Amino acid sequence: MDNYLTIILDGISIRAQSKEITENELSSLQSIIVKLLAHFNLVEEVLALSHFAEILHVMYGSSRDVVNMHILDKATRNGYICDPTTIQMLFEISQALHDCLDVFSVKDDHHEQQAHLISRFVQLVDYGAEMEHHLTFLVECRGAFGRTSELKFSLWQEVLVRSSNNLVMKAVKDANNVVDFVKSCIAFNAVTIPSIVSTTKRMNLYLETIEVALLGGLVCHADGLIHSAIDCLQSVDQSEGLILQNDSNGVLSWIRKLCSLLVIIPGNPEQGVAYYPRSILALIESQSWITPQLRLRVFCAILSLSATLSQNKLPYHAYNTEVVGNDQLFYGDASYHQELEALCSSVLTKVIDSVLQEPHKVIRGNLALEACSYILSAYKASSEISTICSKLIEIAKSCLNVNDKYMRNTVRYMDKQLSSILGDATTVVVST
Repeated sequence: MDNYLTIILDGISIRAQSKEITENELSSLQSIIVKLLAHFNLVEEVLALSHFAEILHVMYGSSRDVVNMHILDKATRNGYICDPTTIQMLFEISQALHDCLDVFSVKDDHHEQQAHLISRFVQLVDYGAEMEHHLTFLVECRGAFGRTSELKFSLWQEVLVRSSNNLVMKAVKDANNVVDFVKSCIAFNAVTIPSIVSTTKRMNLYLETIEVALLGGLVCHADGLIHSAIDCLQSVDQSEGLILQNDSNGVLSWIRKLCSLLVIIPGNPEQGVAYYPRSILALIESQSWITPQLRLRVFCAILSLSATLSQNKLPYHAYNTEVVGNDQLFYGDASYHQELEALCSSVLTKVIDSVLQEPHKVIRGNLALEACSYILSAYKASSEISTICSKLIEIAKSCLNVNDKYMRNTVRYMDKQLSSILGDATTVVVST
């Protein structure tokens, strides 16, 4: 079999060198290569065949595209691709396939399949311990696969960023003294993410990369990425804001994720521990597409963050022990707690205003109860907390039925939380 195959490939090579392959011959050649790919178990076996590379080189047009797709399909079926020679050849095949993509055919199923195969190939490349080579490969991919539609471009950029983040996690797990390499990966992501069109994808990748930076102990890089994430939301225009308005849970999850990361990230002694929470507040208050419901829930997230940071021992810390928590960094610092108290007081005032901005009466009442429950669960009883919660209950009473179950349960919860500290004066009467 091998001898016959060698003879056939020798003959094709001689014929290809003598003159240009005709359209009819291209179809026959396409059929032969597709059958070869089906016959062998591994794509490496096909690529290693005598004259295969030069035969592939003389093909052109749709036949070449079909063959390239079959090669990539074969290559991405059997797990990771580790051989450098195979990677280089598949990269060149992917580049040729990419160059034929029509930037105007975003919804073309055939081209979507091509884009998927290229992305899948990039995901499966694995240089093993040669992680610097892998990062270089990702940089080459960023340059090679840039001339396409915004949708496909964003798809590939997302794959590249996630591959870079995977490299960091692998490096941190498997090796020592990898700080410079981790910095290179984070820098790669910081350059790549802004070129992605979708705000949703950019935000998700920023948050993912912040976590990876903290895993590598790079606090300054994490700081810069948080700035970028906030700027990403700040730059949302009105039309995209209306789209995000319909996904308020998604936006809220981003803010909550940011807040959870701010528990880990050391506060900047110069800017203050409340710098990022106040930046988030400024963002939420400046965007017209933010609804009163979303604004209130962000305020509650900031209150929760403030309460968490006020604890003498934080509930969790960064995996990397070089990232010092605020409970150690500001231990015994009275100004630290004063700053958090000022932040809390500021947000509590905004909570009332945000609830009152909700135009729908029933929703306004339920938001008041939601805020009240959130505050009671986050803070110890105090006269300030009692005053705020009483105002929220009054708002709820003016909007909801006197027998509303949610309101009655919230009032009971409030009485339980506050009466033991402040006495019976906190008791709220619901009935009229």
